[in-house]
Amino acid sequence: MQNRKFILVPALLFALVFVAGCEPKGPIPGGKLSGVITPNPETWIALNDFQVVQLEVNGPYSINIWGVGTERGYYVAAAKGDETKWASKLSENSAVRLRIEKNIYELQAIRVSDEDEKAQVLVIYNSKYDLEANGDFPNAILYRLEAR
Repeated sequence: MQNRKFILVPALLFALVFVAGCEPKGPIPGGKLSGVITPNPETWIALNDFQVVQLEVNGPYSINIWGVGTERGYYVAAAKGDETKWASKLSENSAVRLRIEKNIYELQAIRVSDEDEKAQVLVIYNSKYDLEANGDFPNAILYRLEAR
């Protein structure tokens, strides 16, 4: 039994280090994103074909996330508000990197407070992800990603 424990503990530690140093996998966060630094598009609307994108925030700490593009910028939301680890990191540094396919866009995250802007983006989210607008996420925070 001791030998089994002796092997299991290092194996678990190795797995943890491996996952922590990699890119996000499903709901498991990752580290620094790899890809090609790309100039921002004139409009983000064309990138709405991609259901899941990756967001890297201060740390580096990266996640898989849903997002929507508009003429003004690309938007992501933290459903649990400031309780979301990546959103809490934005208070330290608003610089982010967004990866869509192999392209990496270097941006800054701006917390959206304008209710009209939120409502417009919510319509796009609801359409893209086939959601119903309701009050299920009262603490949600919306961020607009735009040029640094």
